[in-house]
Amino acid sequence: VVKRILPHLADDARFRQMLIAEARIASKMSHANVCQVYELGETDGQLYIVMEYLEGVSILPLLRRASKAGTPLDLGLIAGVIQQTCDGLHYAHELRDRDGSYLGIIHRDVTPSNIYLLDSGVAKLLDFGIAKAKGASTQTQEGTVKGKYAYMSPEQLRGASIDRRVDLFALGVVLYEMLALRRLFQRNTDYLTFRAVMEQPIPDVRRYRPDIPDSVVNVVMHALERDPNSRFETARQLGSAVLDAMSPARLGTQGEISDFVESEFAPEIAKRSHQVASVVGRTGSGRATMPLLVHGDQDATDGDG
Repeated sequence: VVKRILPHLADDARFRQMLIAEARIASKMSHANVCQVYELGETDGQLYIVMEYLEGVSILPLLRRASKAGTPLDLGLIAGVIQQTCDGLHYAHELRDRDGSYLGIIHRDVTPSNIYLLDSGVAKLLDFGIAKAKGASTQTQEGTVKGKYAYMSPEQLRGASIDRRVDLFALGVVLYEMLALRRLFQRNTDYLTFRAVMEQPIPDVRRYRPDIPDSVVNVVMHALERDPNSRFETARQLGSAVLDAMSPARLGTQGEISDFVESEFAPEIAKRSHQVASVVGRTGSGRATMPLLVHGDQDATDGDG
């Protein structure tokens, strides 16, 4: 997949710098649960990132479909997806440069649209476009807010100094929504969303999913602590806690996640594959301009197959 800045923003220095920063961060990563970036290039003044092509679906349409059907997601499936996502997050958080220096990467945009389930059953963390790395030239100044508000921690919304625990809060929101099949903090306006994150009581998830064990509720609430010092300290801790809490449900294996994705989204995946094959077949070289086929929500970037 080729990711590039949308044409009307292609000459904007801010977006160019964001794309370069994303490539620099993501190209340092090589992990099964992180979307692989291969190259940063420029042709005729157009910057682009080359990344792996993924067959599957993000968690967002999965949640929408399950919510519309009123069909709860299997606890084992949820545990498997969260555990894989935690593995990818922990890898990114712990990443060091070749000289051994700690990079201090924070994703800052962990949302259902940025967790992608492959038809092989692997969960991939996408889009480090607003990721923050220690000492990076594009480091966000204190007081600046970046991300999707409904998944941002209170300290992130305040524009205070942040660390990896903002990603754990965001993943806690995703976990809550996978269990409840409803949005946790999203409201009709940004102001109301801010207030929901900052001060409104968090409803007991058992209101929407009565069969959830107390141990799972405790994990969810621990991840959603408004005080970062009261949250899990690492993604590995969160992943282990999810597995321990859901042990009666058993961890969803990669094969079971694959079966679920294919059973629920086979027509959509097949249609997309056909589109790609058709375009590649017409061009012969495999290089052609076409609409974005994967990787969820896009803001200032577009993708070519």
